[in-house]
Amino acid sequence: MSSKYTPTTIFYGWWVVVAGIVIYATLLGSYQAFGVFFKPIQAEFGWSRTVTSTAFFIGTMAMAALSPFIGSLSDRYGPRRIITAVGISSALGYALISQVQTQWQLYGCFVLMGSGGTFFVPVLSVVTRWFTLRRGLALGLTGIGGGIGQALFPPLAQVLLDNYGWRMAYLIMAGGLVVVVVSVAQILRGNPGEKGLLPYGENGDVDTTVAGKRQAAVASLKLSQVIRTKVFWMIVVATGAGHLTYQMTWVHLVPYVTDPGIGVTSMVGASLMSAIGWSNMAGKVFMGNLSDRIGPRLTLVMCYGVSGLAMLWLIVAKQLWMLYLFSFVLGFFYGGGIPLQPALAGAIFGLGSLGAVSGGVQSGTSTGGATGSVLGGYIFDTTGSYFYAFLIGAFLFFTS
Repeated sequence: MSSKYTPTTIFYGWWVVVAGIVIYATLLGSYQAFGVFFKPIQAEFGWSRTVTSTAFFIGTMAMAALSPFIGSLSDRYGPRRIITAVGISSALGYALISQVQTQWQLYGCFVLMGSGGTFFVPVLSVVTRWFTLRRGLALGLTGIGGGIGQALFPPLAQVLLDNYGWRMAYLIMAGGLVVVVVSVAQILRGNPGEKGLLPYGENGDVDTTVAGKRQAAVASLKLSQVIRTKVFWMIVVATGAGHLTYQMTWVHLVPYVTDPGIGVTSMVGASLMSAIGWSNMAGKVFMGNLSDRIGPRLTLVMCYGVSGLAMLWLIVAKQLWMLYLFSFVLGFFYGGGIPLQPALAGAIFGLGSLGAVSGGVQSGTSTGGATGSVLGGYIFDTTGSYFYAFLIGAFLFFTS
């Protein structure tokens, strides 16, 4: 096995990163465009916000339940096959949702759609395996896909919705999703050995960063060993609490700003979601570089702390510039920290079972996100306001 390549040859790991960006953008962006569809679906069926947001809850809980399983399958069969299957199952959900007539049919479609969110585990795990040096940067660049998806899909979904209605909009998204994800997944390789290479940075280079030194000293642990440690469950709780707030805000941001209290248009609401996506692209690169210098734990501490302040700002934000500032801050700090979760797991537990371990962490993250979506709807239906939802969100970010 050799890691040698000429200066004019691009290390294949960077192509893996590019593939990860596209997969990330397509699967995450399409799923999280739900906030744009929220009110049209609610209006057509006359459901409460709790009932409507429960669809997102069920889809994200499916994501939580499947993530460890998908992580283990990725460790065994490689990410190419797994992402292909995930792309097909997710696209099927988007196609079927265009035909729903009852809330139970809607919920069933979201189980399939939520399966697309399991891409997070195999994609970020395989990028972690391809890089020793500059791992934080590689993960940050991969995570840009999430920002691209969040930036592009809400306004795109709004345009499709305005021109074709929400049912046809979902059907169009299904076709595009399956073509893009299945095609790009073929680029992925589970580890550098499949291309006769070593991980980036192991060809005589020495990783002198904090994260690199820490990783070098870590022995790989199996999932059965990891789940018996206190620190694993601390990571699960921290990431789950943070994602609860993030997903609650994401699902309910458009309904919140288009309600009479603020009263902007749906397209402006979609642009606020888009602003979160654009800013988290910059945040992922910045946080990835910072993680290479100070380690993922301290970087995530900063991300969660500033995100908590952003939630307090949202409570008092009534003018449009204040709402855009909120979107940029939340996207840059919380969105920028999301790809560092597998880096933190790898730094502590090693790379041997990283897919399965990351899947376990992702289950906690997804469970928190699912809870947040329905919690926001319940608090609104109960109190007629999102005030307590956002206040709880700030507290949970600080707890993380």
